[in-house]
Amino acid sequence: MDGTILSQRERRILAEIEAELRTDRRLDRALSSMRPRPVERLRGALRAAGRWPVAIAAVLVVLSASLALAAPRDHTPTALALFGAVWLVTLVVCGARLAARRADRRGDPL
Repeated sequence: MDGTILSQRERRILAEIEAELRTDRRLDRALSSMRPRPVERLRGALRAAGRWPVAIAAVLVVLSASLALAAPRDHTPTALALFGAVWLVTLVVCGARLAARRADRRGDPL
């Protein structure tokens, strides 16, 4: 509230409202323990992945393709697990990039 000066009456009313809200223990407990829900955390992680440079997504695609070609010849669980992990990260990053791009075009927050 920079630049806005409350009158004496408005400050008194605001103080009364705040004092009344402080007496509500359930509300106080709920407000003091507010944490982002898992869905909000996932949305934040996808937003962050959507801001990664395109070069990282390109490197992940190339790495995923090379592991896809090498894994059948190698036949080891490690190679298959590595391919699966890189492939999953590649899908998430590319999907987040597409979603961020679409949101930017529409003017919506992701």
